Amino acid sequence: MPPRAFSANLSLSERRCARMEVEGAMAVLIACYSLTGTTRTVVAELARHLQADIEEIRCDRYDVSFMGWWRAAADSWRGRRPPIAPAVHGAGNYELVVLAGPIWAWHPCPPLRAYIQRERATLPDTALLLTHGGSAGQQSLDELQAWVGRPPKARLTVTAAEMKSGTYAEAVAHFAQSVRPRPALVPVQPASVPEVTR
Repeated sequence: MPPRAFSANLSLSERRCARMEVEGAMAVLIACYSLTGTTRTVVAELARHLQADIEEIRCDRYDVSFMGWWRAAADSWRGRRPPIAPAVHGAGNYELVVLAGPIWAWHPCPPLRAYIQRERATLPDTALLLTHGGSAGQQSLDELQAWVGRPPKARLTVTAAEMKSGTYAEAVAHFAQSVRPRPALVPVQPASVPEVTR
């Protein structure tokens, strides 16, 4: 597919993706929800590695209060999809979308579920990233993968212990490497050997 031409009619994300195509880089979007800032910290580190745009999923239903946490846990347990704000970046403009968010009550957070439900038809290749306190990591990744409906390029969970110790940065770097396409091997022509006259 030829690179898209730059145009004043293109959105900011479309212009950035077109530029990355010209430069030979992969256009990546990280769509994330973060209530307390933990997932946002991990996403910022990942975006640095992948030179990715960040789509912060906005949802006014939850806040950092007793009632906010109660609603979050109840909605997650019941599989509800809360209303979320319109997206700033079009997922279909990217080659890869990383879906990121926290685990609430042993399930991926409801705003992430709502985003996937809305954007599923336009999602390109995906990768999955979840943050959690230390339980239901693989189970929640399986559930998230089922929401998307196809296998991701990579999956990662980051625990609260890894955040506290700082070791999450190494895991994020490895995750970024696993989703970044490997450069094509360029065949090397054998060096010519001059003829020796006697």
